[in-house]
Amino acid sequence: MNVKPVRVDHLDIKKAIQSGNSYIQVGERKFLLMEVEDAKNNDCYEVTDAEEENELLRALNDDNPVLSEEEINRMLGL
Repeated sequence: MNVKPVRVDHLDIKKAIQSGNSYIQVGERKFLLMEVEDAKNNDCYEVTDAEEENELLRALNDDNPVLSEEEINRMLGL
């Protein structure tokens, strides 16, 4: 997978992305927003922060049940 950045110049879209919400919705499709420091041309995300690495490892090793959209929205305060 080749990851290429998309430059956004539309002010309303910039505001939506910077709003602090975890995803945006366009029509019926929802897009998760994640900030990355560096996107290389490979298929992996390199964790560079020790605290983030610990949180990811804890999440991977814990029980991770599939949540409904309602449960996810409730957890996100939506």
